[in-house]
Amino acid sequence: MEDRVPHCSVCGGVTKPDIVFFGEQLPERFLLHVVDFPMADLLLTLGSSLQVEPFASLTEAVRSSVPRLLMNKDVVGPWARCPRSKDVVQVGDLVRSVEKLVALLGWTEELKALVQRETGKLGGLDG
Repeated sequence: MEDRVPHCSVCGGVTKPDIVFFGEQLPERFLLHVVDFPMADLLLTLGSSLQVEPFASLTEAVRSSVPRLLMNKDVVGPWARCPRSKDVVQVGDLVRSVEKLVALLGWTEELKALVQRETGKLGGLDG
């Protein structure tokens, strides 16, 4: 972003990414989905330090029999402290790791189409 503060092209106000910054309250919709974790068949965690609560503890919210996949630059959280027998870790570049998973699942063409479609929505704002 070249050290510029992004502004809305319609109202001129400062724009904020759709993330929760450290110290901010989580949106209400977060609590609506916490109940889903005990019913999960698989947990994917991508690109996180797992340092900030309550998100960090969500990795423990799935049943102990559920496989957990961490794709990350480093091994963190429960994968580093107390891994489970079904845990899987893919360490390295996140984009390359996702591309590898997508290829294994046979979804490469679908991912390419999705990236092309979503990039088109940026209207030249992607760099």
